Amino acid sequence: MKINIMSFFLGLLVISGCHENKKKKQETTSWKFSKEIPLENVSPIGIVSQNNFLWLSDVDNNRVVKVDLDGNILEAFNGLQRPMHMAIKEGKIYVPEYTSDSLKIIENGNVSTLELKENTDGIGGVSVFGNTVAIADFYNHQIILQQEDKVIILGTEVHDDGELYYPTDVEMSDDLIYVADAYNNRVQVFDFEGNYVRMIGWNESIKVATGLKVTDSQVIVADFEGNRVLIYDLNGKLLQIVSGKFNQPTDIEIVNGTMYVVNYKGKAISILEKR
Repeated sequence: MKINIMSFFLGLLVISGCHENKKKKQETTSWKFSKEIPLENVSPIGIVSQNNFLWLSDVDNNRVVKVDLDGNILEAFNGLQRPMHMAIKEGKIYVPEYTSDSLKIIENGNVSTLELKENTDGIGGVSVFGNTVAIADFYNHQIILQQEDKVIILGTEVHDDGELYYPTDVEMSDDLIYVADAYNNRVQVFDFEGNYVRMIGWNESIKVATGLKVTDSQVIVADFEGNRVLIYDLNGKLLQIVSGKFNQPTDIEIVNGTMYVVNYKGKAISILEKR
């Protein structure tokens, strides 16, 4: 059977053109501000989602609240000591307490404490991946990776690659660890052995990199003092900056393609949609 060579190559060009158009569409897809949901007497720092609900760490009121997607409070856990950036895994809400240097777990209406193997000084955030718990140790300028049988320390104080200066949040995704290196004005990426991999955000003059959300294709950063949210691909290429709609944003969550950004000073949740 003979093949028409010209038709064959024309077919390849059509396929290639469709691929390029699809790629271009993906690259130009951007996040757009949709609306703002005011919060009643909540000063949020951290946010995680569970089913069709959101959990917010209400730092000024020393509590964690469960709200619906319209911001209505459904449940509250009081008596916490400055809860910060949280994590969720298998129905457990991990809540770092900045003041007490302890890590609480909320599960089925009960609150317990996870034993930590290292002394910390101001826990700013937590992430859970498999059997590894990562803790942003704010005043010690380090990330603590705690596993069942070992502890790995990431970072030292100062400003070079691989060094941290007041980290506030941490996220583990696949085989990498992403750190909101707050007062180094950037995000740093490490592997699970503690080796420095890359830096994200330096060129955008981030003022305070406070909170992180890592998806399967993007790294999203809350710039607290810059009142911006910056979106990068996983290699650190800047895709978009969203500004003008935030009032000290601290953390990000994504639920069913919708982005929820909590604003500490604004006491509100900003809603963004993909367009």
